[in-house]
Amino acid sequence: MQVFETAPFFTPETAGLRFLPEGPRVLQNYPSADPVLGWVAIQESFEVLAGSINLLNLRTLENDSHPVPGRVGFFVETDRAGVVVLGFERSLVLYDLAARQLVGTPFVVTEDERVVINDGYAVEGGVLFGTKHTTFKERIACMYFFETATRTLHTLHSEQICANGKFLFPGGLVDIDSPNKTLDFYAYDAVGKKLGERRIIADFRDTALFPDGLRPGPDGESVIVAFYNPEAVAEGLAREFRIRDGEILGEWRLAGSPRVTCPEVLMLDGRVRVLFTTAVEGMDPVVPLAGTMFVGDTAYSEVPKGPPLVDAGAWL
Repeated sequence: MQVFETAPFFTPETAGLRFLPEGPRVLQNYPSADPVLGWVAIQESFEVLAGSINLLNLRTLENDSHPVPGRVGFFVETDRAGVVVLGFERSLVLYDLAARQLVGTPFVVTEDERVVINDGYAVEGGVLFGTKHTTFKERIACMYFFETATRTLHTLHSEQICANGKFLFPGGLVDIDSPNKTLDFYAYDAVGKKLGERRIIADFRDTALFPDGLRPGPDGESVIVAFYNPEAVAEGLAREFRIRDGEILGEWRLAGSPRVTCPEVLMLDGRVRVLFTTAVEGMDPVVPLAGTMFVGDTAYSEVPKGPPLVDAGAWL
């Protein structure tokens, strides 16, 4: 196992943006001369249930924040430049970054106000995402596949608490339901849109760690998992796991920020690096680097292939 230290990279400018950053992605279909990292601030505080989608210029480190009137679980890019899909409260909606507004017709996922949309990402043919129970107690959250061609919502799992990081690949589906404290693998029926038997890749139930967001490695045979640690510890943690047997291939340590929420593998300064978002959420007292983004080295020679662009026509 290789161990990598990390360094602070960017600190969002307001307490609201530092509260719960998530879902960093290097944009593929956004008009900019510089590389841009998209990320979401899910909500501004426990009291302010509204968030934003943010665009961080990776050269200048200038952040363009787009507040929206509700919680944002994730974003994915569409085939229309500068237009993204937001997992917004309990709907999937289009947001035009240039116009700075919601557009199109929302697709309502659920009317159940006990849940809200959480992590998600684009896959071939649609969007794979989940919901979370807002008080993290009841198994009423779901994992979904939204099929854009037919505007059909397929329920893959209906008994989760907080559906988080996912990775769908030809061999199956890697999933995190954070309160379970396990990293799971499911066989996946791509035609019937159904999950098969569950296998635990890695188990964290004897630790304080909650697995949160994940990203695949470049070869698609491993995943990097960010860990949210609610305890007042000196550093945060992320690890790379081989999918087939759970072996730990790498580890990243984030000094000064224990609540690590999501990684993104990217090219930065001519090297393949990994960036991590971290959160303040619930921390008392707040440590100085909580909510800061960190970057660390990797052993990779290339970045993973970017996710597909979603058909915006499903909302227009």
